[in-house]
Amino acid sequence: MQIRRSILLLVAVVVALIALMLWHARKQPVETPPAAAVVTNAAPPAASVPSAPVVSAPVPTNAPAVSVTATATNPPNPSPGGKIDQMRGILSTYNDVPIDFYGKLQDQFGNPVVGAEIKGNIRVINGVRQGTDWLTTTSDVNGLFQFHGRGQDIGMMPAKSGYALASTTTLFKYSRMEDHPYVSDANDPTVIKMWKLQGAEPLLSINQQYKLGYTPTPVCFDLLAGKIVPEGGDIKITVGRPAGVVSGSNPQDWSLKIEVVNGGLMDSSGQEAVTYAAPDSGYQASETFTMSTSSNTWYQAVHPGFFFTSRNGQVYGKLGVSFHINSEPDGLMTVSFGGVANTNGSRNLEGDPNTMNAAK
Repeated sequence: MQIRRSILLLVAVVVALIALMLWHARKQPVETPPAAAVVTNAAPPAASVPSAPVVSAPVPTNAPAVSVTATATNPPNPSPGGKIDQMRGILSTYNDVPIDFYGKLQDQFGNPVVGAEIKGNIRVINGVRQGTDWLTTTSDVNGLFQFHGRGQDIGMMPAKSGYALASTTTLFKYSRMEDHPYVSDANDPTVIKMWKLQGAEPLLSINQQYKLGYTPTPVCFDLLAGKIVPEGGDIKITVGRPAGVVSGSNPQDWSLKIEVVNGGLMDSSGQEAVTYAAPDSGYQASETFTMSTSSNTWYQAVHPGFFFTSRNGQVYGKLGVSFHINSEPDGLMTVSFGGVANTNGSRNLEGDPNTMNAAK
């Protein structure tokens, strides 16, 4: 780990120095760089590997073309010897690596997404050049596609009319500075999910924040009306904290219990942002978050995300909760809710922005 930290420190220094040199280089007359190359699809892979659109080095021009645009600064003039050359060598060794990405677009039913446009970008920071290579390709009849190049990582964004992105991970890090550099397998393509839209329905937009004094008794929230109620509603929270100050300099055990009234919740593991239908089963009545000083993950706040159903199945939705414990005993706790709800008994959460209403 000490070696890795030293490498990262060297990288930070060399990037700063190179940025300064690049700034200075822009002020000097430079030759016009050659136009970015237009590359085409490579020859089909072996029979054991499914064919997919490819972005790679130039090959015969009778293949369907894909575009590649390089955006980069002009390389700085080489500095004779010294730490600059040493650090450039480190960057080249760890960051200038081959990027071979094999992907597959798939909808929520497991069907391939055909004919989607995928825009990719490869970041390059190798000690000589700092910039981005932009690439574009299209998924084939099996939903397959490929990107090839050199750099430290690749990000991508697929798009097709009637579909929405349904994966939270679209950035893949190949740099050898990573503990586990990404490796893509042509025989086992990386699946990126897209959501095939089924038809929008009116949704209720939830965006509420409350500040309240500490109480050990449950507090009920009506998400549809946007207010605290004596009982009922949709969500009920119960907070447990000891006496005295609870802070980073004085950590103490505390807990937050979240319950759904006449319904249940399900940990979405971050998928609530890219999922457009609530699950039909798997809900539980409550979940408790405990901050213990005996663990290495003690915080003054929690930020869970859920799918939920309330009011005996009349309401389905997805909800992000942000809760911050009061530091001082007489201070205020903060809780906020953000998400959407279908109040018609439907699990459809696609939503029509033109008919979305705010909680009142």
